[in-house]
Amino acid sequence: MTLQFLYQIKKMGRLVRYLKVFSNLCIGIFIFTLALSNAYSFGDERVDLAVTNFLDSLTYNYKGFDIKLTEVSLRETYDDNISFSKEDKLEDFITYAGFGLGMNYEGKIRTFKLTGEITDQIFAKQPSQNNITQYLNLNFTNEFSKRDRISLSNSFSHFEAPSSSDTGYFSAQFGRTAGRFEYFHNMFDLTYSNDISKQITCFVNYANEINAFPGASTDDSFPGAGREDSLLNKLGVGMSYAFSPTDTIFSFSYDFTNIAFENDIDATIHTIGPGVRQFITRKLILDGGAGVDVINSYDGENITKLYVRSMLTYIIEEKTQAMLSFRKKYSTNPYYINIFNSWFVSASLTRKILKRLDGSLTAFYGDGKNVPTNFEGENVSSNLEQEFFGMSASFSYQISKHLKGGFAYTYSQLDSNVENSGYSKNTVVLGLSAKF
Repeated sequence: MTLQFLYQIKKMGRLVRYLKVFSNLCIGIFIFTLALSNAYSFGDERVDLAVTNFLDSLTYNYKGFDIKLTEVSLRETYDDNISFSKEDKLEDFITYAGFGLGMNYEGKIRTFKLTGEITDQIFAKQPSQNNITQYLNLNFTNEFSKRDRISLSNSFSHFEAPSSSDTGYFSAQFGRTAGRFEYFHNMFDLTYSNDISKQITCFVNYANEINAFPGASTDDSFPGAGREDSLLNKLGVGMSYAFSPTDTIFSFSYDFTNIAFENDIDATIHTIGPGVRQFITRKLILDGGAGVDVINSYDGENITKLYVRSMLTYIIEEKTQAMLSFRKKYSTNPYYINIFNSWFVSASLTRKILKRLDGSLTAFYGDGKNVPTNFEGENVSSNLEQEFFGMSASFSYQISKHLKGGFAYTYSQLDSNVENSGYSKNTVVLGLSAKF
């Protein structure tokens, strides 16, 4: 039923047109408000006051729920390979115009937050690729008592290709098939935790992930057909022991994961292992874990492999922070009916350069290959090997309390042993955003 519902979204052409008109209208109203306030004053305080008063008129409160406009954004992107292709590279200038809405509630024992974002993508040279992306995020927490609580989250997204402005842009490309294609993705997570004592906490977790590919791109220049929908379910239990809240936190967990494709082919993974969070110093934090994955693959073969993950965070000073992470694991992949054996390392550095100017650098490198299977299928690629490298540099300037300008450059390179599966691409982004 859930997958059928996702398919119906594609058919809602009339609603999409209304949303497109509404997003452009919101952007126009916002720009007009700024221009009007600037006509009477050149000071930031006067501009912020005018914008704040305007937003207050759009905010609605119902029984403690605040409903308001959360963001308006407008940016221009140059992309030298919008097709994610090695041979048929197409460049374009893309205009992104979007807005966000939110609903928020904060009580003594529970919180509720719902945010949505709609962005209209307009391609200058390839108008057939014009599309609208949607993101919807839900977070809910409830305390039954001082010792036990529940947290729920759900994240829905609909897009045709990873955007260089998205968080996790590089990891989204690693393991992905080449081409441009429509993609629905929904992640649900529910966790119950209970503090048995001041030091020991036990938890139970259920997670669900839906991946749907309605069909190929509307343009034959963009490969991407033939992918099968999949459903992932995960159930986990575990406990954590805090030797000291500011020193060491030890954990141990077990997860059972099942991923099934629509052709009734499925795989299961049993994951068990310890984890630790160590405050080496007040500024240096280590998060790590290791364990065993017991895998029953799509062809019935049993595989037992070790996994390792680690992340090191260094708060150099109040204005500067560095992160380094590593992961090696055998995992499932929504794009192929194979187990993906991969490892990657990523690093980032963020710094407040000036009072209003922030900058960040990010690098990512990953290497992986599919575990061979003993059956042949339409969506099986047993011999796939990938090597991915990505780097980005971005800067943001706080123009006023609500308005921020940004510039970013991103480079991605995917190499593969499969013919015409690799690509390289450069993106340059310049934009404005207002968050409230």
